[in-house]
Amino acid sequence: MFILQLIIIIFLIFTIYNIIEIQKFNKNGFIIELIKENNSEKIKDAITLLNPILLIIKNELILYDDLISNNLNYIIENYSLKKVNDLEQIHIFKDKNICEDLNLKEKINFNLDIFEDFYIPLLFNKKYYLSIFKGYNIIPLQFCKHNVNIIYILEGKVTLYLFNPKHKNAIMNEKIESIKKYAHKYYLEKDNFFIIPPNWYYIQESNDTVLQYYIESDNYFTALYNLIR
Repeated sequence: MFILQLIIIIFLIFTIYNIIEIQKFNKNGFIIELIKENNSEKIKDAITLLNPILLIIKNELILYDDLISNNLNYIIENYSLKKVNDLEQIHIFKDKNICEDLNLKEKINFNLDIFEDFYIPLLFNKKYYLSIFKGYNIIPLQFCKHNVNIIYILEGKVTLYLFNPKHKNAIMNEKIESIKKYAHKYYLEKDNFFIIPPNWYYIQESNDTVLQYYIESDNYFTALYNLIR
């Protein structure tokens, strides 16, 4: 009984510590480009300083045309992919099922060990999503609440408006056009792998055919907190 109580107390201590840690952010945070060299030590430094990080990770395995042509009869949002492809306007945002059904996680095969090694113990509740956009699309304000928040452009180009948490009071519940002035404006294209620290916000805009992959993860001590906040 005593051992069980001790385990619970230790778990609660680690939970409180991790909840406090995940609420931290860098008021002077800026985007770190590690395009030419994905140096693990430089990535570590950027992560620990809570800066957004831009990497280049080549993808030739999952392309828009291949995704459609190889899975014509796959049903998404009540349409087959063949039918979806015939539309001039497509807005499929963060679909989880398509990643699981078409085994995209294994094909992309990005290892999250880098985060576990550096600063997040015991990654838990890993989630993988795919977005498909065609024509003009805008994603309203999104909150990056997880320990790991990744946007990976498999194909196409998007404009990302990234907001430091220090602007939270100025951007919440406001019109998109009126808050863009607070953002780091960044153009992302194929093979851009963008790591966003916890507590940052973003808006995304595109007028292209876009295939986009998302990875999100908590750890054992923040999973419940991130679920309800």
